[in-house]
Amino acid sequence: MLMQYIIVPKKPKMSPGKIASQVAHATFMALEKESKVYLTKWKYTGMCVIVLQCQNTEQLLSASKYLDQWGIINHLYIDEGLTEVPPLTPTALATGIIKVEQQWIFKKFKLYK
Repeated sequence: MLMQYIIVPKKPKMSPGKIASQVAHATFMALEKESKVYLTKWKYTGMCVIVLQCQNTEQLLSASKYLDQWGIINHLYIDEGLTEVPPLTPTALATGIIKVEQQWIFKKFKLYK
């Protein structure tokens, strides 16, 4: 099954609405980088999206660098700081479409709650 993963840090604290908007921004930006072939396959296999959590922005930055090392499409969303977080705060990391054989990378993260 093809999936997309989004990772959101628990700190800084954000409201549910802020988290939802950050996830949407990161998702859109990551999928813009994806090939039409994978987008079509993903569309017809259920478009599974998993939102995970990490502890803080440092862990989020490390995850982005790690995905880059593996050549995995991702987008680290950096907030402008107009509402709840300081300017230039990383708030969400979204992947492109992840194949089954790459999903082991995300096993260490917990579901966002």
